[in-house]
Amino acid sequence: MKAFEIMNPNVVTVRADTSVETIAGLLIQHNIGGVPVVDQQRRVLGIVTERDLFVKDKGIPFSAVKIPTMFKRWVNPRQLDEIYEAARQHTAADVMTSDVICVNSNEDAEEVAWLMVKANLKRIPVLRDGRLIGIIARGDILRQLARKNATDNELALV
Repeated sequence: MKAFEIMNPNVVTVRADTSVETIAGLLIQHNIGGVPVVDQQRRVLGIVTERDLFVKDKGIPFSAVKIPTMFKRWVNPRQLDEIYEAARQHTAADVMTSDVICVNSNEDAEEVAWLMVKANLKRIPVLRDGRLIGIIARGDILRQLARKNATDNELALV
């Protein structure tokens, strides 16, 4: 089975200049955990995930100390209201992960699943000729497993 056979072709995308506020709304509206950032030719420039919009611990180089960060800056989590108000000025380009792992549409689905495991990815963009045509999330792989399991069970009953 190939990546294009299990991917979701209906990908919610944003542009580099899309506001963080709009991105947060899209994640909630579509019940998704991330959106690819694309240019006008649908080339993937980056990805913004829930994690990019939430406070996370980041280690100080050469130290065991971790400090809360958000939008690539150190923050005080007790000031979330102020942080989110200031975030309204940020865009996808400010917060996206630029080194996005993508797969070709003809990649074997098993290889995609293994890559997701190795790189600890929850979603992976699918490209054809360098342009985004779909996305594979963990749920898409689980659905395929459930379909195979259901088919195997049906065959066992015959």
